[in-house]
Amino acid sequence: MVRNSKAYHNVAGIEIENSINAEVYDNHTYNNTGGILVFDLPDLVQKKGENVHIFRNLIENNNLDNFAPPGNIVGKVLPGTGVMILAAQNVHIYENIIRNNKSVGTGIVSYFITEEAMTDNLYNPFTSDIHIYNNFYERPAGLPTLDFEIGQLLAIKYGRNTPDIIYDGMQDPDVVSGLCIQNNSRADFTNLDIEHNFEKWYSPFISNFSEDATNHRCPTPHLATSLPD
Repeated sequence: MVRNSKAYHNVAGIEIENSINAEVYDNHTYNNTGGILVFDLPDLVQKKGENVHIFRNLIENNNLDNFAPPGNIVGKVLPGTGVMILAAQNVHIYENIIRNNKSVGTGIVSYFITEEAMTDNLYNPFTSDIHIYNNFYERPAGLPTLDFEIGQLLAIKYGRNTPDIIYDGMQDPDVVSGLCIQNNSRADFTNLDIEHNFEKWYSPFISNFSEDATNHRCPTPHLATSLPD
């Protein structure tokens, strides 16, 4: 349980890694590279985190340059990220204020996007059963971080209006429920569909990503609390 904390001037403001039954709420994360990270990583004793709830947090202005040492997994975090979910399952993100993170409000990505080798046969690199609902998003027009390739790609595709919720589209073939998005204020969405759009180095720059979130509409599992209009 992480609550009533302030996290700032870090690469990872708050990180939940390979954890079961974690709750992160009533925190303020700001001036980090990434505000709140939920990661499942290979080659660890605990193989699968689950039942992670991130709620009622203020996640803002996480635009710090990434100063992680080479080879560190958090070195992959794009500066300007509010929330990042990497290869995690059964995660609920709700009733948060996510604002002024210049690159990504919330990113949902598989381990494949890291382009790191995987030798752990018990590791699941996909995200699944991810629920994002009743959050308030706000991002002034502006370019994402251009020092990372994904930032350059988003800038080419969307200019100064990067979507708030970005999904890499890697659905776990063994899981029915992949990503559910519901009742988020001021939230734009895009599906990068990396399985089909990233076949060659130049493919993403000529591909059309999908902004249609219809397939990700699911019933909201919790009641909303009061958030800004």
